[in-house]
Amino acid sequence: MPKVVPTYKAEARARIVEAATRLFVAKGFRRTTMDDVAEALGVSKGALYQYYPSKVDLLREIQAANRRMSRRWMDEALARPGGVAASFYESLEEVFDRWADREEIALYYEILGEASHDEEIRAAIRTDHREDLKSLRRFLVELRRRGMLRADVDLDVLAFMFIALFQGAVWDLNVGQEPDRTRRLLHAALEQILGQRPSEPVRGRRAHAPG
Repeated sequence: MPKVVPTYKAEARARIVEAATRLFVAKGFRRTTMDDVAEALGVSKGALYQYYPSKVDLLREIQAANRRMSRRWMDEALARPGGVAASFYESLEEVFDRWADREEIALYYEILGEASHDEEIRAAIRTDHREDLKSLRRFLVELRRRGMLRADVDLDVLAFMFIALFQGAVWDLNVGQEPDRTRRLLHAALEQILGQRPSEPVRGRRAHAPG
C-alpha cells in the first residue's frame, strides 16, 4: 500500500477542520455528529476517524488552529513600527472582528456550557487557555525586550488581564451590545492598563532583557 505523503495529510486535516468549524457554527457543537462532518467532506466516517477519532479531537484541533492564527497576528504586530499599545491594537483588531460574528460567539458559549458536565471538553478548554496565556506571555516578553514595556511589569499578571479583558468584550458582544461600542471600550481599557495611547512611546525606565 502506498504511503500517504505528509503534505496530503496536512491538507486533509485542514479540510476536515474547516468543514467541522462550519458545521459547529451552523448546527451547534452538540447537534453536529461525526457523520455530519464525514458527509460534508464526502468521505466515510471510518476515513474521518483515521484523522480525528471524536468531536473533542476536532475541537482540540480547531483550538490549535486558532492559536496558530493568533500567534501569526502577534508576530505580524511585532514587525510593525509603533509603541506597545499600537502593537496590541493591531494584533487584536482581526481577532475582535472575528468575534464580532455572533454565531461564533454562540458556539464559544455552547462549548463552555458543554464543559460544565463533560470533563474531556473541560480539559481541552483548560489546555487551550494555558496555551493562550503562554503565547501572549511570549509576545509580552518580546515587547519588554524591545523596551516597549516597563521592566517592573509582571508579565503573567498582564497576560491574564488581557485575556480576561478580551473575554469580557466577547461577553459584551454576546448580550447584544454594538460592536463599535465594545471596540471603543476595549481600546479605552487598553489605554488604562498600559498608561499610554497607541501613538505614545513608553517613557521612564528602560526595560531589561527577561531572564
